[in-house]
Amino acid sequence: MSGRPAMVMQWYANGSAADYLANKNPNADRLGLILDVARGLEYLHTHQPPIVHADLKGNNVLITDDGTAALCDFGLSQVVEDLGRPAGLTMSNPSVGPLRWQAPELSCDDEPTKPTSDVWSFGCTAFELLTSRIPYPHRARDAQVMRDMQNFVKPSGPADAALRTFGPRVGALLDWCWSFDPFERPSMTQVRVELESICASGNVQCTY
Repeated sequence: MSGRPAMVMQWYANGSAADYLANKNPNADRLGLILDVARGLEYLHTHQPPIVHADLKGNNVLITDDGTAALCDFGLSQVVEDLGRPAGLTMSNPSVGPLRWQAPELSCDDEPTKPTSDVWSFGCTAFELLTSRIPYPHRARDAQVMRDMQNFVKPSGPADAALRTFGPRVGALLDWCWSFDPFERPSMTQVRVELESICASGNVQCTY
């Protein structure tokens, strides 16, 4: 092992959530999967010290053998103060994720990754898993995505028919996660509670 630390994870034949929904089980309970993701992210954010995932997207969510979603791609956790960032947080990966899933405030080089940045990325990942479309699906190039962010265009772009099938509360929740002011975004506990309430209402399919 050359004396270097390593992380060992269980192998899941279902692969990533993005691939699972696109190729293996398109009829899966998509809302249930994003609830799993919300619970996992809430666990990280309420850890002491809190952990920021910093690279959340559909390819970094695995589907377990029993069909639930699990977060992955953590790398080796690093204390944020070791990266020259504010104390009190731990990052699972010091590099941020691809632009389409990344919170707009992270386009500033000196802006630290925070739990609120993960909340934006959660909204993007939920949009991806619910609709099988990447954030900003109406844009072919990342430069166009950056301009949309500067113009306060949210990741769903024009009204998305696939997203509307999950009801107005789901759309409103994602819209809240996509607040351009990080301080106006919900906590992951608030997200999890709202998703559980949506599931419990019986208006959409959701198993948990």
